[in-house]
Amino acid sequence: MSAWINFNGQIVADSQKLFGAENRAFRYGDGFFETIRCYRGRPLWMPQHMQRIENSARLLKMTLPDKFGEDYITRIITDLLTHNRHMQGARVRLAFYRNDGGFYRPQTHDTSFLVESSALENENYVLNDKGLFVGVYTENLKGVNLLSSLKTSSALLYVMAAQHARDKKWDDAFILNDRACLAEATSSNIFLVEDKKIYTPAIDQGCVEGVMRNVVMPLAVKEGYKLNECELKPEDLLQVDEVFITNTISGIQWVKGFASKRYYHDVANKLLKQLNSLFVEK
Repeated sequence: MSAWINFNGQIVADSQKLFGAENRAFRYGDGFFETIRCYRGRPLWMPQHMQRIENSARLLKMTLPDKFGEDYITRIITDLLTHNRHMQGARVRLAFYRNDGGFYRPQTHDTSFLVESSALENENYVLNDKGLFVGVYTENLKGVNLLSSLKTSSALLYVMAAQHARDKKWDDAFILNDRACLAEATSSNIFLVEDKKIYTPAIDQGCVEGVMRNVVMPLAVKEGYKLNECELKPEDLLQVDEVFITNTISGIQWVKGFASKRYYHDVANKLLKQLNSLFVEK
């Protein structure tokens, strides 16, 4: 993990006390975050991350610092990676929260931020050797609303789903929306493959609008697949040839099994190679 973090633009030791019990992210989950993959000391997919940061702040009525923009974020991330000597593959978490004051009704829209980094084993994306076994989490459903697509600090649904997957000895759990349709995995978007068609839950199905989702979809179209953003039922998992999940840290992970169904991973492998070709230095 980080020996150093960036707090509101300043590099400080990760052991330093930064906020107290009135912190609104702690009290109310009043915040959001971005998880960013870095390659050789630079963050990837920054235009997509910046768009989601700005959209999240707008929907949550938070005011970002005046200096905040893609160039500024890139600079502070690069500086932090240098301080922590995370100069190969790295994971960065950029968290935002509304400043102290008020109860449910905040006293300010001003926002603070915190940046952490940690080293990754591989500097580029690597397809998982062992396919994932997944199940469907049904104990709690995800509501579909304007905030569904955001990565907010209120993550209890994902915590509960991840614990359920562990208890069931699954590698991951697929979360359902309030219409009992597939929304997403605990930290990833879902893709189903049948022949030359790829299906993924539409944003109006309650999934997070993942950065990697938005990177992979054009790659799939370029490879000749017909992409369908639509409503998907759990039983659709039994009808397709392949299932894979995506997030910005792991890239693409292939699913080996759901219930008695077993899958291939040809498309996942092909798309991951194309993904790496977008940034890996020759």
